[in-house]
Amino acid sequence: MARIAAVTAFCLLALFHSTMSITVQEFFPEAKSNLTKIKWSHATNSQEALKKALDSSDVHMIEADVVMGTLKTNPPNNNTMPIMGHPPANSSDLSLADFLKQVTANKKKGIKLDFKSIEAFKAAIPEIQALGNLTVPLWLNADILKGPVNATDEPKPVDAAEFLKEAAKLPQTLLSIGWTTRLEETTANVTSGKYLTEQIDAMVKVIQDQKVNQSVTYPVRACFAANDVEVLQKLLSSTKANNPTLTIWSSEGDKVDAAKLSTVIKTVGLDKVFVDVPQTLWAQLHLANSAFTAKSSFSVLLASMLVALSAVKLL
Repeated sequence: MARIAAVTAFCLLALFHSTMSITVQEFFPEAKSNLTKIKWSHATNSQEALKKALDSSDVHMIEADVVMGTLKTNPPNNNTMPIMGHPPANSSDLSLADFLKQVTANKKKGIKLDFKSIEAFKAAIPEIQALGNLTVPLWLNADILKGPVNATDEPKPVDAAEFLKEAAKLPQTLLSIGWTTRLEETTANVTSGKYLTEQIDAMVKVIQDQKVNQSVTYPVRACFAANDVEVLQKLLSSTKANNPTLTIWSSEGDKVDAAKLSTVIKTVGLDKVFVDVPQTLWAQLHLANSAFTAKSSFSVLLASMLVALSAVKLL
């Protein structure tokens, strides 16, 4: 009986680990207590851009966009498939399947796939499933709700319920789910634009309604994130997903209060915030003397262990 119990426990543990994501913290242990060390490549949507990212010692995570389109071949291939490209592009020399094959074979970089449509996401799922057990971090990114400041229908959010339902088919991935944003033609974004409590509550609700079990990171735009740390802390504390984090991002030309943003990052903790911003903004950030302590690290570890034990018990 003891042997049977031991074998059963081992099988359950193996099953549990087979559905857990490979985290950035595990894959890049040098950044475990300081996620701001993680560096990104962007719009890695061609063979040339991918080779450059794979060869770079400064890149940890490779971000690329997935759309439906045709592959540039000779002779031409008119079959529609998931390719790497940013809308309105509809052709590329790099398919999603080839992108995934090259990055996973490299074994040194993580992946962030950005989806602007549910059609592209659904078509990508079989390609990702074909990888089997993931050996590198893989993030699925989409803006699934409207956000600040009074974001319109352009760009339209990806359907939240459908995206999360489909994402459940890829339990080893991490979800990067955020809000569409709109910048006003004034300096109001710097002084008052922010994520509202209602927007945070809507995100928490859709995650709970869809019973999301995957780890989650919330991409938040720097110019808005800088103006209210409490609402971001509420987002993290209200989320039931395993070890939620923030990913602070910014576009070139965004007006950002770097001092306030630095305070937000340090208050939340360097172990809870990825920073993906242009070099011009990065150079203005002051992230020494963060609020991160060994105590907060222990709390994160304890929470992760409790989640793992609960999942095994449910099995």
